[in-house]
Amino acid sequence: MKLYHYLPKENNARKVGILTLSKKPEEIKKYGKRLGTEDVAEITTWLEQSFLGRTRAVSGQTEPVQTKGTDPMLKEWVAQKELVSIDLDRLLSDGKVESIWCKESSDAYGKKEKIYQIQPNKIDFTPLPWDKCSQAKGLFFGVIRHYLIVLKEGVIPPEYIHFE
Repeated sequence: MKLYHYLPKENNARKVGILTLSKKPEEIKKYGKRLGTEDVAEITTWLEQSFLGRTRAVSGQTEPVQTKGTDPMLKEWVAQKELVSIDLDRLLSDGKVESIWCKESSDAYGKKEKIYQIQPNKIDFTPLPWDKCSQAKGLFFGVIRHYLIVLKEGVIPPEYIHFE
């Protein structure tokens, strides 16, 4: 079983793996727009209140982003990223995963989220509704079901990543 994740084009994942917010706290500030603050402690508290371990989680979708016939912002976003797949089966069998959470939806700009814990065998691989993404409405990944893999050590090592 694999999940897909997008990295910035310039990344060092081949050497260090995929780091979570716990390993790169400067990235936490990106979530501050949702709360109207740049205070790292406040943002961290908000993230961890949604579920324990969120700052040690990496998100993944069950398929690559589909850009054909969708909002042009998706194509622009994908063009700036590098697609990788994560070997979830291997992460699980090697004991690297603490828990898995499904983010089913959120409102515009991600302030109110519907997130719940899920067992790996319950991951839903039905096609995702990429046509619901709308830059004008502030709807991006919030309307796309994705999974948050909480990692015991806050990193997905390089050997669990495949560059697509």
